Amino acid sequence: MIAKYKKRVYVFVVSDATGMTAERVIRAALVQFSEIEPRFKKFTFVRERERIREILDSAERLEAMVIYSLASLKTRKWLRAESRTRSVYTIDLLGPPLKLMEKLWNVVPDFRPGILGGPNGETMRSAESIDFTLKHDYGQNIQSIDQAELIILGISRTSKTPTSLFISCNFNLKVANFPIILGDEIPETIRSAPSRKIGFTITPKRAAYIRRRRLQYAGEVRYTDMEYIKKELRYSHKVFSRLSGLHVVDVTDLSIEEIANDIMESVSYTGTEGR
Repeated sequence: MIAKYKKRVYVFVVSDATGMTAERVIRAALVQFSEIEPRFKKFTFVRERERIREILDSAERLEAMVIYSLASLKTRKWLRAESRTRSVYTIDLLGPPLKLMEKLWNVVPDFRPGILGGPNGETMRSAESIDFTLKHDYGQNIQSIDQAELIILGISRTSKTPTSLFISCNFNLKVANFPIILGDEIPETIRSAPSRKIGFTITPKRAAYIRRRRLQYAGEVRYTDMEYIKKELRYSHKVFSRLSGLHVVDVTDLSIEEIANDIMESVSYTGTEGR
């Protein structure tokens, strides 16, 4: 089967704060275009016109689309005027809704950049979540795993790490993941943890395929052996059955985004976003 050609497009995300939500918004839009392969570049805490000129120069060379989230009214007006002198397409994410709200409520916004991204806002929460997730990857720091808001378990190569980071980055959750190894007991710290628990399963064929592609254990024949993988999976399901309330996700044919959505639906959690 011939792979479908995708049009590569460059997308610059420019923000006077962290740019987290601006990037999420444009990603949510572009994911609807299956024939597009976006290449993102994020520019954060941009507040000087000279810096914006440099970004527009680069965007013009790459024929990139520029998405900007800037609180300053003067800067937004200047950027619009500057973009008209260039062959570059720009989208103002913040200006139109601010203008609409100003008219609707008859109030004037503060136009202060980075308010939500302050040290007490979502930026700090996000940093803490990601830091926790990185420190509790693949069974690390088991003594503090009970502080996790979500614990993911599964045999090797079931996408535990990328899913943990995806959820941490996009939903601001502290996620820990722990490998299930044939014959090894799950630590009591996990059993007694109040955290939501998720079990990952997969078909033996798919697991063997992934392991062969990502083989890191030279000489370890069992690691890719189909019968051994079946034993691992049977054992993992025994472990799952002993953990009350655990939700099992079959990751065989799912993308990281689909796995994360399944998990978030199962725990009935709605994340918040900052600009």
